[in-house]
Amino acid sequence: MATWEELTVDIVNGVRLDPRNVRLDIPDGVPESDIVQDLFTNEKALNLVEGITKVGLLTHEVPIVVERDGTLVVVEGNRRVAALKAIQNPYLAPDHQARISKLAQSIESRDELRQITVKKAPTQDDADQLIAALHTGNQRVAWSPARQAAFFQAQLDGGKTAEQLVAQYPTIDVRKFITRSKILGLFRGVSFADPSLRDYVNRRRFPVSTLARLYENDKFLQLAGIEIDSDTGNVELRSPRVLFERLATKIVSDIRDGAINTRVLNRTSGERYVAYMDELRDLLNENEDSTADHSASHESSSSNAGSAGSNHKEGGPNGEHRDGDQTSSDTESDAGSDKAKPFPRKRNYLNTDNLTVPTTFPASIHEIVKELSAINIQRFPNATLDLLRTFLEKTIKAHAEVLGEDIKKGSNEQGFVYLSNCLVWLEEHFKTTGQTAFIQPVQKIRGGRYGFVGSKAHLDATNHNHHIFATPDDVRECWATIEGVMKAVLKP
Repeated sequence: MATWEELTVDIVNGVRLDPRNVRLDIPDGVPESDIVQDLFTNEKALNLVEGITKVGLLTHEVPIVVERDGTLVVVEGNRRVAALKAIQNPYLAPDHQARISKLAQSIESRDELRQITVKKAPTQDDADQLIAALHTGNQRVAWSPARQAAFFQAQLDGGKTAEQLVAQYPTIDVRKFITRSKILGLFRGVSFADPSLRDYVNRRRFPVSTLARLYENDKFLQLAGIEIDSDTGNVELRSPRVLFERLATKIVSDIRDGAINTRVLNRTSGERYVAYMDELRDLLNENEDSTADHSASHESSSSNAGSAGSNHKEGGPNGEHRDGDQTSSDTESDAGSDKAKPFPRKRNYLNTDNLTVPTTFPASIHEIVKELSAINIQRFPNATLDLLRTFLEKTIKAHAEVLGEDIKKGSNEQGFVYLSNCLVWLEEHFKTTGQTAFIQPVQKIRGGRYGFVGSKAHLDATNHNHHIFATPDDVRECWATIEGVMKAVLKP
């Protein structure tokens, strides 16, 4: 900026406010009075008028202008310039005219505020780099998350590629803002049956920070069928549009009604977060021809979340959902959230969040974990238990392979390695490595010494005996038995 031209301009006639300012939700080409009114109504320009009348115009920062069609347009400092213009002519902001006029009376000479110093950026790109550093970095209070995303989306809409923006702003995590903008675009592009949901998600103060608690979780992205390019931040929807719209309708409705917020979704391992993910899975797994019993069960689950939402009316549709990453917006929208307990006593899904499959393991193990987290054990207990048996055997084999050990010792003469061989090897492995806490769980699985359910015999019987079947509680008990062992086996 040291080489940028410094000019003294007339605040009334020498500079124009920028209708392209991403703070604004108004069309390009509107009268300047509309821009002033918007900045006073939505961006607290009146606070600047009050500050100027009390302590004078602070000149440690100067507005930045660019030349467009022979006119100097303010690209940074629009609120400040709007405040100064309104001091000269309070009728530019008719809704605030009386207050501005009263404040301006304390100024000895308005003429002293009519001439201001500005810096002229050589190009729009030069100005954009400065604006990004100020508002998407840490040098001053950032724009709201939605406004930050809109800044980069405007440049994408103008023809720049994500790669160009990443290169142009090397000190900023542009990918994050592109992802935020694209995710918002997905949700705002939904054909909501309820028009009020469409209006709500398009509000400039839509609490995108709550939405971010979901889309920053890989398991949610997998569930929603959303793929994010790690190099550019671009987003692609892989799932059928009808399923995503069903999901988006629930999420936007729950945010609006206060059933979810940044406190409810504070930790991905938290009970309420996990329960909400279960609700979303149930929603996607619903079939139009589902039985009345299943519908009643889902209504019961939804009523739990609904009762939680009733405790969040402060942050509901009539609340002031002000959005900010970790500012007062979260506090306001989260009012009463500690009362919310939208989770069932028994989960319908296995919680695999604590399992991290090492990159050295085969792709099949990664896929099995994904499937295990997606199966509704209430509806498909036999399928889940059968997959658990597969998961147990394959994971132990993969672990031994990574360690370079041979489980075939002790297997049958044909060299086939069965689950029983895997468990014998794993017990000896834990003894050798001193992981004594896992020896008894393996022994339970091997021989059923501490109970039949969850043992190898139970898994085999459910898999092979046509008179034996699994129940949801069998699945839960089996998972409780093997989860700790699996965490130890999967530990990198």
